[in-house]
Amino acid sequence: MSDSEIARDTTAPVQDQHPQPIDEKIAGILIQEEADLAGHDEAEVLEALRERFSDAGIAIAEDDLLESAARIARSDLHGFSG
Repeated sequence: MSDSEIARDTTAPVQDQHPQPIDEKIAGILIQEEADLAGHDEAEVLEALRERFSDAGIAIAEDDLLESAARIARSDLHGFSG
């Protein structure tokens, strides 16, 4: 094999080279959004969640988005509500 045949694809983002199960991606987004937006207005949290999941190409049920936004908006700034 030549070097070019065994070379790693360096054009794709690192996250694309190491696929994650969808549940882990969802959990990661929710954890990050909670860290960033805990205690913020629920409408603001909902919009941020919609944008993040859309950017990640992940379809989430509206009920799940609403529930997550409400939980994040209610959470305190000192820890994750999980």
